[in-house]
Amino acid sequence: MDRYSRELNRELAHATDYRTWYEAADELDRRDGLTEWKEDDTSNDYDWRLIRSRLRQIRQYREDRAWIKLIHHLRQGLHWNLGNTGNPELYGICRVSTKHLIRDYITEVASALNELCDLELPEFPHAVKLKFFEEVAKSYGRSALMLSGGATLGLFHVGVVKALFREGLVPTVMSGSSAGSVVAATVGTRAPHEVEELMDPESAYYHFWRILPIRHMLRRGAVMDQSQLKRAIAKNVKDLTFEEAARLSGRITNITVSPAGVNQQPRLLNYLTFPYLYMREAVLASCAVPILFPPVMLMTQDENGERVPYMPLLRWNDGSLKSDLPTLRLRRLHNVNHFIVSQTNPHVLPFVSRHEPNTRGLLRAARNYAFSSISGQARSILDLARSNMPNGVLRTPLDTASSILDQDYRGHINIFPEVSIWRYANVTANPTMESIKRFMLEGERATWPRIEMIRNQSLISQTLDQCMEKLESTGTVVDVPRGKPELRVVKGK
Repeated sequence: MDRYSRELNRELAHATDYRTWYEAADELDRRDGLTEWKEDDTSNDYDWRLIRSRLRQIRQYREDRAWIKLIHHLRQGLHWNLGNTGNPELYGICRVSTKHLIRDYITEVASALNELCDLELPEFPHAVKLKFFEEVAKSYGRSALMLSGGATLGLFHVGVVKALFREGLVPTVMSGSSAGSVVAATVGTRAPHEVEELMDPESAYYHFWRILPIRHMLRRGAVMDQSQLKRAIAKNVKDLTFEEAARLSGRITNITVSPAGVNQQPRLLNYLTFPYLYMREAVLASCAVPILFPPVMLMTQDENGERVPYMPLLRWNDGSLKSDLPTLRLRRLHNVNHFIVSQTNPHVLPFVSRHEPNTRGLLRAARNYAFSSISGQARSILDLARSNMPNGVLRTPLDTASSILDQDYRGHINIFPEVSIWRYANVTANPTMESIKRFMLEGERATWPRIEMIRNQSLISQTLDQCMEKLESTGTVVDVPRGKPELRVVKGK
């Protein structure tokens, strides 16, 4: 390695913003001869012939102004991961991005969609246009950002969100469990122009922990002071219902909570499932780690706008225990088929693979096999114990342990912090400003190598969402009576 390459690697390691990191990484790719790989369409890792053919067709239809052919072409041929373009192997060669053909195809599709959205054509009136975009958006799917639990390690999520926000890549759909719920709700209760101030580490409050005196621990059955946690949440999360937050932010915020008792299932709270629940109590419940904090009663807004208990006999606690990453419910409720995961759970990090799913390699395959075998055996032992254990004191922890082992803690794109003694030593400590900045910068740096992958894999769905929003704003907005899940109904011109 020559002197200039060493300087570029140092710049890469110590960059404090994405542009600096990108320029150093791109230059290193060029010096390593990887530019030629990007410019070469061919690869066994995706159907490059299909993508090149469809790119040529779209360009030809646009050049000929053959709009009806273009509409027909996109309506039945626009699908997520077409030709395996989302294959993680395609993003493991270079430091920055992938094949230019993939980038060009995605960019061309996005440009074509924007052009059709703005097009005034007698045979493509507003109502037909809106129906076209609704159907294509539903068929194509969308991305979600999922923020795991992790106590103080969850500050890493703030850096992840910051990196994505600066590039305009934060998905509309977000979910959060435990520590992740704080970050998701903080972003989800603010208007788009207010999010930027959250990127400043001094603009938020991060003192969540206070140990109770021994006598209070025994009386409350918890180690930590929940009133301190409640104050910290109140300083970060606006006091809004899920429905009010969705109207203000334009985002779909999802928070997971687990039941404290038996005969209940974990819940995914959002503006569709629980529109009138208040976010602050939802976050408080999702952060209520057993032993550390007592379970929480949720609060809702009644028909008169008053704050009242929601099912006062029920209590809820840490969302990551049974539903850290609620992929199945996000698929069903919000048409999500692409998951970006920021994973900071302390009990997960030492065991989860840092590589994306389906990537090749003998060592990776061996490690995944060993882990799946061990976890499978552990699940079998737990299931045997549970089936022979009567309901009682030991049944609940066994159920929780089984739920933790049963969960999948990764998505399509995964962002992890490094595992270190320093991080584990700070997992339940109030961070200093220096630690906050360190956690955030680590989150940003871990996200930067994924930025172009995220951009390529979410650009079309983002464009569809933006076109839908534009078309809806030019229609007649009709208020929906309270009780309906939709935020609004739009009639075309």
